[in-house]
Amino acid sequence: MHQPKEAKKAGRAAAVLASSMLFFLVFTPLTTTAGAVDYEDAEPCAEMGQLQFDGELANASVQWQVDLGPRLPGSNVSATFREAITSDLEALGYEVTTRSHERYNMTLTNLFARWTPNGSSNGQLVLSAHYDSRNIADQDANESNQSLPVPGANDAASGVAVLLELARHIPQMDLDHEVVLFFNDAEDQEQRYTLGAEAWAENLTEEQINSTHAFVLLDMIGDADLQLHDIAPGNETLKRRVQELGTSLGMVNGTTDCNGSLGSDIIQYSRTEYVLDDHVHAHNLGIPAIDLMDTSYGEPKPYTFGSLWHTMEDTPDKVSAESLTYVGRLVELGLRTNAFVSIHSGDSEAPLVVQDNATIEPEPEPEPQESRVLFVLSALGLASILGLLVVVETKGKQ
Repeated sequence: MHQPKEAKKAGRAAAVLASSMLFFLVFTPLTTTAGAVDYEDAEPCAEMGQLQFDGELANASVQWQVDLGPRLPGSNVSATFREAITSDLEALGYEVTTRSHERYNMTLTNLFARWTPNGSSNGQLVLSAHYDSRNIADQDANESNQSLPVPGANDAASGVAVLLELARHIPQMDLDHEVVLFFNDAEDQEQRYTLGAEAWAENLTEEQINSTHAFVLLDMIGDADLQLHDIAPGNETLKRRVQELGTSLGMVNGTTDCNGSLGSDIIQYSRTEYVLDDHVHAHNLGIPAIDLMDTSYGEPKPYTFGSLWHTMEDTPDKVSAESLTYVGRLVELGLRTNAFVSIHSGDSEAPLVVQDNATIEPEPEPEPQESRVLFVLSALGLASILGLLVVVETKGKQ
């Protein structure tokens, strides 16, 4: 996976995170919904009684996925996973398709489940999670475990579990746009990352790009100690709306939820992490994107996403039905209030330049514009004072 900026991202070998100067190159996808209530006019608290997401069922899905075994690209277990969810999703009325790609001697298979509402459809919303589990537990403290495949309960199964549970309820929502559940493969293999999302993005047509309202990624969202951080890059409107929805659900510290209860400290957007994740490829195409992710799994550990990340300890007992409920209902509330449509990509951060076989290094923190302005004003002020003193000194000698 993709280490945080604060950790210097040492040892990462599949991409580089760098600033682009394309601040003024703006892509504008289709972002309006005809006939639907605009998010700005929606009342999240009025929708609370409609929420159906079941965290216990999602938690059972996490256990099921781990029990299948390592979901490695090209493996029989991976194929079994796809066959099982295809059967379930088609029974719910989804159109399910797959697409395979060759990357670095791996055959990866992306799976798409599309829900199309009755009548005309006004664009698509993509909800995504990677379903592969990592092939090596390279962060495990026990060296004998480091060549073993990770169980992948939180890092893979949690996001998939939320999508599968949401899939049961989306057909009953009064949506006027399509929803694509994108289960992407080969996000987390060796030193290769986000390959499935990369392949998806490379094969999009301009029409598909322009008809995509947003790309919402779920990654590592089952940790019992749930902390959702601000993941950069991303779309600021989506981030703002997620915080507003989270406030309604009691996920923001220092606020009150729809019942008047104090919020928990779950959405912690005061902490920003720069992460190369699947959403980056949508972001670079100008599609408004957001990554819902907990970058602290277990105890803090330098240069990692926590002590449980990429270890043999990433097991179902570390995942919480309560955490899955929080994230699942956050996304469900976003769907019911149209929070993920009517987004403008112009408020997104700059595209990222992603290069292969390179180490991710943090870019230097830019000097704040305010500091430069204050420095210039201070210098001018000092020069004026010195000039006045010279004048006074000269006149005093005359």
